[in-house]
Amino acid sequence: MKKILVATGTSENKKGFAVDFIQNYMKNKGVDAEVVAANIYEVKIDEVQPDVIVAIGPANFNTDIPILQGTAFVTRMGMETVCDEIVAKLQ
Repeated sequence: MKKILVATGTSENKKGFAVDFIQNYMKNKGVDAEVVAANIYEVKIDEVQPDVIVAIGPANFNTDIPILQGTAFVTRMGMETVCDEIVAKLQ
């Protein structure tokens, strides 16, 4: 099972919306993935060990893990495009 980290400094509602949307999208595409959320300023990437990171906010991570910009989940425009990018990174 792949792991997707949604790292955000925004409200719990926006974080929850992004997690739910990504989880449902992955399920509909047949991708076996766990979607977890964490505070972008406090998360310890080495403890979470995600396969891809969706950052909603400034991503100042020092990692080789793919980081995708998740602003689409705040604006609610282009969310499917970001999810398609996640799928591509997980393959």
